[in-house]
This record gives sequence, structure tokens and C-alpha cells, in this order.
Amino acid sequence: MKKLIPAFLIAITILCSNAYSQISIKLGPELGLTSPTVDYSGDVKDFYAGTKYGVRSGLHYGVMGKVQLGPLNGRLSISYASLDNSGNANPSQPNSTLEVKNNIFMFTLGTEFGFGIPFSPVKPYAGIDILFSTISGTYNFQGTSEVSSGEKSIKSASRTGLGFSVGTEVAFGKSFTLDLSLRYNLINLFGKSYDGVTNSNDRNDAYSSLNDAADPNYSASNSKHPVGNDRSIATIQLNAGLLFGF
Repeated sequence: MKKLIPAFLIAITILCSNAYSQISIKLGPELGLTSPTVDYSGDVKDFYAGTKYGVRSGLHYGVMGKVQLGPLNGRLSISYASLDNSGNANPSQPNSTLEVKNNIFMFTLGTEFGFGIPFSPVKPYAGIDILFSTISGTYNFQGTSEVSSGEKSIKSASRTGLGFSVGTEVAFGKSFTLDLSLRYNLINLFGKSYDGVTNSNDRNDAYSSLNDAADPNYSASNSKHPVGNDRSIATIQLNAGLLFGF
């Protein structure tokens, strides 16, 4: 038994050493294209109607970090995206216009499982993330019935969601990694709310907050309360990162 104890300790030491040798930390900038989908897409007419948010694709940028232990990665990123759109607001008023802009600040924490290819610098992976997002912005109606003209702010709101990804890492030497991924983000999976004044007689109240839950005072016959249903905010992202190993 006394001879087995030193052998056991040596084996544990070797296993721990091998595990530690597989740990790597990578950090670097990320850049990509964010495209709205589900109720986050549409046209500015949809924003006026209270059915969708009507923004279009825009660039995002930020920083990303990964901690790798064997086939698993822990992933953390902080990113900012700006999405906007403009056009005719009310179909019955050809001269009415609307400009809408959303700013999304997103903190992402997740994990990835990699599928290493022997003797290749390419490592495909699939991942899942928890998303913590803050959305704010502005809107500017001109010549549109039931809303006052001029630029107004959209009150900042925070939401929690889930993200799913597939991607690949391409290693360049021992220090650099190109990270390419396709990501689907369910931004407001949790925390939907209507934050406007529910008894307001001003239609602007429907637009001054994110208001992704239905207005409790919605009525098909009351044009001052156009938000009749919960709205899902989701994006598809094409993302590229250049990571530096430590």
C-alpha cells in the first residue's frame, strides 16, 4: 500500500499538469453584421402601427475573450450595435416620415464545445450564451397624424435572453486565432414589459419606451394604444474576431 501512494500521487500530478497545459486564454476585438428578425425587423410603418420595431441591419463591434480547457471554451463578449431605418410612417399620409434608431449594448456569457480536426488548424464549434442587453434609441416623426413631430428618446430598457451559435476557429501559429461565427440571439426572452402610461391619450407614449409586452389598454378601436401583442426581439449576427493567445 505504501508503494501505491507515491505512484497515485505521481499519476494525479501528471493528470493535473496535462489539464493545465490545455488551458489557454484568448482575447481580441470582434466586428460583424447584426440583422433584426422576428418582430425586430419590418418597416417603419410597422413601428408606427405598433406591430414591429422596423429597424434594419447594422454593424456591431466589441471585444471577446475565451478560456479554453480541452474541447470546451468559456466565452465572454461585450458588443455595441446601432440599427436604424427611415421612410413613410403612415400609408394614408404620403408625406408623413419617420426615422427610428436603436442602440444595443450586449454582454454575453456562454460556453462552446469544439470539434477538433486532427492535424488541422481549423476547429468547428457550437455554443450557447446567456445575453444581458440594454436597448435605447430615438424616433423622429414628421407630418404624421396623432404624433407630434420632432426627435424624441426611447427610454433605455434591459432584457435577458439566450443565444445560439455555430462557428469555427482558425489558428495562425501559437498566438493568433481567427474566430468566425453565425449567432442567433433571442434578446428579450425574459423581462418583457409595457412601461408606458397605460391610460395615456398621447400615441407617443407607445413609442417612448421599448414596450415589448402588450399594452393593457389596447383596443382595436383606440388608435392611441397601438401595441396589441407581445413582441419578440431577435437578431442574426455574422461575427468575426481576431484573438490573441496568452
